[in-house]
Amino acid sequence: MSNRLPDLAFAAAAAALGIGIVFVFRSMYLAEDILPFAQEMTLIFLGAVVTIILTAALLNRQTDLELRKEGRVIILQQQCDIYMACIEKVAEIVETARHDAKLIDELRVLSHKLAVVASAGVVSSFEQVLESLQSGFADGSLSDGDGEGVMDAVADLTIAMRSDVLHAAAFPSQNTERAVRLNSRRMEKLDDLERHLLVSTDTREN
Repeated sequence: MSNRLPDLAFAAAAAALGIGIVFVFRSMYLAEDILPFAQEMTLIFLGAVVTIILTAALLNRQTDLELRKEGRVIILQQQCDIYMACIEKVAEIVETARHDAKLIDELRVLSHKLAVVASAGVVSSFEQVLESLQSGFADGSLSDGDGEGVMDAVADLTIAMRSDVLHAAAFPSQNTERAVRLNSRRMEKLDDLERHLLVSTDTREN
């Protein structure tokens, strides 16, 4: 509604100006005996005024559409950057195959960014990736089988990301909030695993 206020204000001002011009030139139009060619000049001037008003309205509308399009392009670029960063970070964690606190913290930040720009389908798919990581790190490190399971979940995630970017599929939005919270809790559990592993190591050494 707020985006239409400038258009409505412009239309109201143009209407008021048009009404005033009509009354002024109506008197000139009827005064042909006093002013030669008054009718012709009046019609030419009114035609020019209408042309200017219509051109200004069209340019204003075109500018508004271009700004909206540019904004959508910027958002889409940021969305794609975050999606690629999530995939690369998960792949880096799988390649490391051990619980690295720094990588987990970086993935946590990406998880929050994902919650801002991603659709419900992407957030739900990322939840499965985190669940696979959490299950794989339960014994301290990722085995080859665990890594394959994580990458399978990443494959499903990339499908959801592609559908989101291309708008090829519509996902229900009512589950987004629940999925975001589940992802956050899973990130906390991944972070807590390191503490449990350190405690277990200290206990065995003692």
